[in-house]
Amino acid sequence: MSGPSPSPDEVVGPLRSALGSSVRAPGSAEYENALARVFFPEAARRRPACVVAPRTAEDVATVMKVAAEAGVRVTVRGGGLSSNCVADGAVLLDLSEHRNTARPDGDRVVVGGGATMATLHEVLAPAARAVPVGVVGHTGLGMATRGGIGFLTRSLGLTVDHLVGVELVLPSGDIVRVSERSSGEEADLWWAVRGGAPYVGVVDSAVFRTHRIAPVWVDRAVVSLDALATYFRVAPELPRHTCMSAVLGHTALSPDEPVLFLYTACASRQDSAIGQARAAASAVVAGAGSSPLHRSETTHLHPADLPEFAIPGAGGAEPEPLGLPEPGRRQPGSFFGKATFTGPTLDAAVADALADRIRAAPTKACRIDFQHTGGALADVADTDTAFWGREAEWSVPLNAIWDDDADTGSCLTWARDTQRALAGHTVGIYNVELRPGLPETETETRAAYGGNLARLRALQHRHDSTGLLGPLLP
Repeated sequence: MSGPSPSPDEVVGPLRSALGSSVRAPGSAEYENALARVFFPEAARRRPACVVAPRTAEDVATVMKVAAEAGVRVTVRGGGLSSNCVADGAVLLDLSEHRNTARPDGDRVVVGGGATMATLHEVLAPAARAVPVGVVGHTGLGMATRGGIGFLTRSLGLTVDHLVGVELVLPSGDIVRVSERSSGEEADLWWAVRGGAPYVGVVDSAVFRTHRIAPVWVDRAVVSLDALATYFRVAPELPRHTCMSAVLGHTALSPDEPVLFLYTACASRQDSAIGQARAAASAVVAGAGSSPLHRSETTHLHPADLPEFAIPGAGGAEPEPLGLPEPGRRQPGSFFGKATFTGPTLDAAVADALADRIRAAPTKACRIDFQHTGGALADVADTDTAFWGREAEWSVPLNAIWDDDADTGSCLTWARDTQRALAGHTVGIYNVELRPGLPETETETRAAYGGNLARLRALQHRHDSTGLLGPLLP
C-alpha cells in the first residue's frame, strides 16, 4: 500500500478496541512467540505492526476493515511455511492459533483457515480416507489453495483440485461462500481461489473432497549422481498410480560427494503395479556406476505415515522430521527457493548440468528436488482454475539454505544459476515460491500464471485495488 507508514498505535489501538486480547502488540510475549513459530527464519525476523489471532470469519473481516482504513498491509499465516507470511509494518493475521481445525463430513472434510495438512489427515486416517497434499504436513491452506503437489498428485491430482467450497473474507471485509455451484461474480472468485486465493481474499474455512485410499508402497534408494539421466528417462514412463520423486543433496552416507535420493511411491494395492514400480526403481539404481548406498521397501497404511522426503543419514538412519521452531527460541539461518515446472524432456545433458550444480552448492544444506507430477495433474485444463502448469512432468524446487550471512550472495546466485540450467525445459513456475520485489519477480509471475494472469489480475484489481493483501500483479 502506498503512502507514509502509520505508527503501530494507529493500527493496534483500533484493532484492540474491536478484538481485545486477540491483538498482540510488539514487545509482548505473545507477539514474540507468534513470530518464533514461523518456519522461515528471515520471515520470523521481520517486525509486523501487530499480530492478530482471530477466532471467527467476522474477526478476520474486522482486521481487513481496520487495516484498510489505516492504510496498513495484511499478511496471513496459516501453516507458517511461506516466506511471505510476515512483512515489516503489516498486520500479521495468524490463523494457526484458533483456526487449525478439521472435521470429517461424510466423504468430505471441513477445515479452518489455519489448518495444516497434517491436521486434515489426522482426522481422515481412521476412515482410511485422504486428500492428496504436499510432502510436508506443516503446510496449510496457503499451499493447498495455490496448488499442492505431493506423492498422490499423479494418481489423484492437486490438493486444490479437491476443493468443493470456501468461505472467503474479501479485502472489503465482506464474507462470501464460493463453490462449484457459484455463479456470476462469485464464480469468478471460485475460479481465482483455486490457484490464486491470496490475491483476492483470506480463506477462513474450506471443504475438500476426500478419497478412500489403499496402502502406499514406498521404495527408497540412495545412489550416485550418474543415475540421474536414467531417472529422467524412466520416471515419465510410469503409470499414474506410481510417483517417482527424487532429491539431489548431501548425506553422511557419502561425506564427500552429493547423491541422488530416489523415492518411489505406488498407490495401487495390486501386486502387479507394485512389481512394476519396483522394477522401475531398480532400473534407475542399475543406472548408477556403483552399488546403492542405501535401499529399503516399506508399506504405509495412510499417506500421513509416509517417510520424510529427505535423504537418510549414516547407516540408513531416518531423517529428522521437519519441525516448526519452538516459541521463545529464534532459529538461525536463511532460505531462498525457486520452483520450476519442467516437461518430460529432461535428458542426459540436463543431468550433467544439475550434477555440476549440486556439487557447486555453497552449503551442504542446499538441495534440488524433483517432485513427480504428470498423470492426473493434466485431468483439469489450465484455464479451468487459476493454477497454471498442467503440462508439467516435474515440479523442481531449488532450495538454497544457509546459516552464515557470509553465504547469502553465493546462495542466491546458486539458486538463480541452477534455475537457468533448466531453462530449455521449463514450462512454468510454481506460484508458491513467488517473492515480491526481486529483479525476476515480474518475469516469474508471468510464467507462474501464464494465460490466466490477465483474468487473475483483473479480479485482484477489482477486489484489492490498494494492495491490502500484497503487491498488485504486474
